[in-house]
Amino acid sequence: LLMMIVAPSFVGQYITSILDLVGLYIIMGIGLNIVVGYAGLLDLGYVAFFALGAYTIGLLTTPSLLTCGGVLPGDIVRADIPAVCTGVMTFWQAWPFAILVAALAGVLLGIPVLRLRGDYLAIVTLGFGEIIRLIALSNEFKPLLGAAQGISNIPGPVIDLTALNTAWKFELGNAFNIYYLILASVLITAFIAIRLAGTRLGRAWRSMRADEDVAQAMGINLVRTKLLAFAIGAAFAGMGGAIFGAWLKGIFPNSFTLAVSINVLSLIIIGGLGSIPCVVLGALMLIGLPEVLRELQDYRLLAFGILLVVTMLVKPQGLIPPPLRRLSQTAEEYRARGGA
Repeated sequence: LLMMIVAPSFVGQYITSILDLVGLYIIMGIGLNIVVGYAGLLDLGYVAFFALGAYTIGLLTTPSLLTCGGVLPGDIVRADIPAVCTGVMTFWQAWPFAILVAALAGVLLGIPVLRLRGDYLAIVTLGFGEIIRLIALSNEFKPLLGAAQGISNIPGPVIDLTALNTAWKFELGNAFNIYYLILASVLITAFIAIRLAGTRLGRAWRSMRADEDVAQAMGINLVRTKLLAFAIGAAFAGMGGAIFGAWLKGIFPNSFTLAVSINVLSLIIIGGLGSIPCVVLGALMLIGLPEVLRELQDYRLLAFGILLVVTMLVKPQGLIPPPLRRLSQTAEEYRARGGA
């Protein structure tokens, strides 16, 4: 942890930017790990929640139809924008709304897919992700979402401590400053996921992943359990999307393609489903390393395929699989001794 805190002071801006990107994928990976690794719900449209968080932060922190009372910002004289667009929020005010919107979208997605499993669930979630991207690209919603132009001039988070010292006002607007916000978000999401894994809800997720019918027969409410998995996983993606928009100062639909969902799913499979350290390792391997070795970028997809195949053959549980629970470990040892 100490090395992570002091890393930007030694590695330079380019490597820090890569670490920022890795951190965002870790946040998304932890959220998708809850949906896929804990609950066993294959989600191929996870990038949609990341996009919803980014667009929410963009709409609420810039002059838009939402913050200008239904008036197009282009129809307002620049000098009159502060007086007309009174709904513009700061990053800290809009961040909870971005998380909430993503979580609600997770619930709305979960309701119609409650009876779907396996490939069918994957296909529906894949369609959901594409629907969100196409809506953002659509000219029908251009006055609100900007279509292909996206949303620009998104302000970064500002830490205002001028009440204590007039010089203590910082904007987290570059790779170095935003790094610590991303690091704090990674630690928060990891802490929440680890704590949830040991709760009654976490045990219900694991039971549902093993066998939904048996879990339901044992009294587990599948509707509530699935919706909570979708909502919590989507909330983490919305958190990362909001930071992403503030970091880049703008968002564009082409940043939220299917490849993002595939990358996040790949990193948790390679690291080990259901394991938090696996997310960190997978993000460093699949996101950080190709960025460092950018000259080999043309072979990235080939490397993904080879790595996935080798991992599934050699380490089917992932490079860092979650440790077996005590009862599960006892059962494994009993079966190894020839027990029924």
